[in-house]
Amino acid sequence: MTGYAFNAAQQSVTLFDPATLRVGGTYPIGAVLRWLSNEQRFWDGSRVWSYDFPDNKVRALAFEPSFRRIDRRWPTGGAGPSHSLMLSPDNEQLWLNIAGGNEVAVLRKATGEVLDRIATGAFP
Repeated sequence: MTGYAFNAAQQSVTLFDPATLRVGGTYPIGAVLRWLSNEQRFWDGSRVWSYDFPDNKVRALAFEPSFRRIDRRWPTGGAGPSHSLMLSPDNEQLWLNIAGGNEVAVLRKATGEVLDRIATGAFP
């Protein structure tokens, strides 16, 4: 088993053995994977889904652990910041809050297409 620690400041991931805490290496990923919580659905069985907002532009990200890289970077067209991304219960959509636009963007997970924008209250 391998543990993954995402390092925001370095935009990297550190792999480690959870039993011994021995570090297996640190690898650049070129983005900040944010807010992975056991209360959120972020694992689809093959990728870790998250988000970032470089230059205040919110995008969805998919981290592929086997290759230690981000292999999906999908723009939402929304202004940051953002605070969370969740997979839908059917594992087909990404729900991503767009705090700068007071909305939730709904993306098709398979393609990154923005399917909907749901208006919310201020700064969701």
